[in-house]
Amino acid sequence: MKQKYTITIADIEMNVISEEPAEAVEALVGIVDRKMREISLASKRCSKSEAALLCALDYCSDRIKAQRKVKALESKLAMTENAMDELEAENMELRRELDELRGRQ
Repeated sequence: MKQKYTITIADIEMNVISEEPAEAVEALVGIVDRKMREISLASKRCSKSEAALLCALDYCSDRIKAQRKVKALESKLAMTENAMDELEAENMELRRELDELRGRQ
């Protein structure tokens, strides 16, 4: 269920609507507020708008990197699952052959 929250980031108050619980919104606000303050402290001439844009760029960059890692891991997982299926099939075949050999004795 969507809920309205009043948040403050870098001394800017605004209302947002989110389906997330209050704790998740507060955690997100804390992360963004800290990042904005870091950027502002690193460059005294940086406006809040510029800091917000730099913050957004930084998080977008992190998200793109994370998506690439997820794709790479999904690809490795698919290859591992295929290899596992092949090994299970080979194992079943070897067990069948072993049972045949035992039956001949």
